[in-house]
Amino acid sequence: MTTLFNFLKKYALVILIAFCIGAFVGYKTLERLGIAALINSIPIPEGSIADKDAFVKTLPEGSALVQKALLPVNKKAKNIILLIADGMSLSQVTSYRLLQGGPDARLSMDKFPISGIVLTHSADAIVTDSASSATAFSTGQKTNNGALGLDQNKEVLENLTEKIHDYGFISSLISTSEITHATPAAFASHVDLRWKTDEISKQMMDSNVMTILGGGRHFFITEEMGGKREDGLNLMEQIKGSHTVLTKKEELSNFDTSNRGKVVGLFADEHLRDIERPDNHSSEPTTSEMLDFAINRSLDFNQNGCNGFFIMVEGSQVDWAGHANNVEYLVQEMKDFDDAVSTAHKFALENEDTLVIVTADHETGGLLIEPETPTNYTSPEVKFSFNTGIGYGSHTGVPVPVYAYGPGSENFTGTLDNTDIYYAMVEALDLSSQSGSCVK
Repeated sequence: MTTLFNFLKKYALVILIAFCIGAFVGYKTLERLGIAALINSIPIPEGSIADKDAFVKTLPEGSALVQKALLPVNKKAKNIILLIADGMSLSQVTSYRLLQGGPDARLSMDKFPISGIVLTHSADAIVTDSASSATAFSTGQKTNNGALGLDQNKEVLENLTEKIHDYGFISSLISTSEITHATPAAFASHVDLRWKTDEISKQMMDSNVMTILGGGRHFFITEEMGGKREDGLNLMEQIKGSHTVLTKKEELSNFDTSNRGKVVGLFADEHLRDIERPDNHSSEPTTSEMLDFAINRSLDFNQNGCNGFFIMVEGSQVDWAGHANNVEYLVQEMKDFDDAVSTAHKFALENEDTLVIVTADHETGGLLIEPETPTNYTSPEVKFSFNTGIGYGSHTGVPVPVYAYGPGSENFTGTLDNTDIYYAMVEALDLSSQSGSCVK
């Protein structure tokens, strides 16, 4: 006992310190376990998008829209290539850039020297649909959601392809959806509702547009034939007298360029790259392949008396990826679109008389880029989330970007309304002499 007492007396300070350290460590361990147990016991409900913080406000009426003042373009463009990624805003561009090559990568559109932002509201709504937004691009006028090539009073608006046709230019329309979809239809039809595809398809075939490429075979044949036409008209058969009809991508490379008649390419029953029709994918062209065809065909027209060309290219399914809340789908469609941007940019670098514009009609999905956990900003993991609807994302009212290269690009900087895109394109072209159609 004496020995133990002497030992404790001799090492009392050491024992006291060890006891205090052990007690502290034990307390902290229990505290941490207790907090974890407390957090885990808190009833956190399964949230939905409807549970997010939201503030519904009535907006002021505002003043009348004023067209953006344009800089005079002295060196006019001979050709314009307008690329529209449906549903793309800066979040989609940034997400694709990060996933494609990391934060320091650059996309084809990043290489354009001029950029700005575009406001997208329609005549009757803050959040636009593709029909009214594409009508703003094609006519310079606001219209109601759902309308194509008509004003709010359902009066016909002259669109860009109609206007420049009388000045000796030719036009092409390209889409990865059905060619009767809202964006291409706004450049070649005039209907009060975008869903009237029977009428849209007829008007597009009767238009002065020389090359129309995309999907949509079912909108040219009757329901009895397995299609979607309700009017009983076999338009596919009818247009064979006025158009060369292409159905496979091989026909693009084998096309006789001396054929200066109208061409329509219908490469899928509905949209391209339909996951329910994988057997058809091998015969479907990429957007770049369709753009290459339209450029080469347009150059042939230029060499045979036309003053220049206009090509509209739509990456339709960027929008559909936002509606589906599908990042993998988004990456696929952004790649296809940016490859087409690269094709257009390369052509413009080699042909300095060409203006290239890249923009979008609206944003879809409310796409966010966040850290994996809210307070960890150094994690290499990144969370991409859609925030307008679980599994059924909708359009938003945020502005979209615009990028431009070539003669007239100086008018695509700063803040633009979507109607300003039309006026900036018109200013870029030489429309001083109304020479009439260059197509015989």
